[in-house]
Amino acid sequence: MNTSQLEILAPLQNFLWEGDNFELSPGLWIRRFDQKPDLRELDTKELSRSEQDAIGEASHWLSFNWHKETELSPAETVNLSLVALWLVKPTASHVAFRFALGQGEDEGQKGIARLYDRFAWLPEDVHEGFEITDLQAVSSYLSNLVAIGKAKGRLHNALILTMTGCWSHEWQSALICHAAATEALLTYSSDPGIRKRLARSYACLIETQSPQRNTAYKDFHDLYPTRSDIMHGHSYTVNPTEPLLLLRRFQNLLRNLWRTALLSSQLISTLEGSDAQRRIYFSQITSGYTPP
Repeated sequence: MNTSQLEILAPLQNFLWEGDNFELSPGLWIRRFDQKPDLRELDTKELSRSEQDAIGEASHWLSFNWHKETELSPAETVNLSLVALWLVKPTASHVAFRFALGQGEDEGQKGIARLYDRFAWLPEDVHEGFEITDLQAVSSYLSNLVAIGKAKGRLHNALILTMTGCWSHEWQSALICHAAATEALLTYSSDPGIRKRLARSYACLIETQSPQRNTAYKDFHDLYPTRSDIMHGHSYTVNPTEPLLLLRRFQNLLRNLWRTALLSSQLISTLEGSDAQRRIYFSQITSGYTPP
């Protein structure tokens, strides 16, 4: 679609919030529509009856304007919003359709995209709804997520791996992607001893007190071998009752990392840097800490 100005509307399905409107970042809104917005017949001509019913049940929509000079695509903006929601709490919220409506002199332009890569969720881990404090947290993470998306630097790799893990419906591939994302956030060396080094860096990054660091260290150190089991074809040895629990625990590790990093633009800048820069930073924060 060749147009200079588009209004993007994306129904947030299974998104529960009692509020009306919230600005996640400048120009990017979650809006309540008591009635389905005018989609210029895109819904009735392009969607099946069940699909129309599904978007009709969505009370809140992502809404923002986009033009061809915008650094992030509409798909990237929607995905970053979903990642920010996921970081705050895992929910069944997802986006299945994205509508583009021309504005002003381009009013005749319109289009629809079906989104087949949708965020999966673990049934035992789903939170029913959001509060205003949750959306404020989403907003606080989103500004640096957007910066990472625009920079297309080192952390962009960790972001892509995070999203790919969220889209996966197989526990092995989801865990591998999320494990790779944690490594992309923490790695600064290919020397032997990566398991202990990553666990130490993780613990000292997310915690400041020794007892809490010990707990975080042990959690990472105990979980990391599952990643290796999958990589080396030994996932069949995992107890059949444990895969989703292991995945949930690894997802929580990754959430902890992202939430810590995204609250500090200075930390983001450091993690975007070279291995040498990372080595200096992690040497500083792990100095004096002896793992259990």
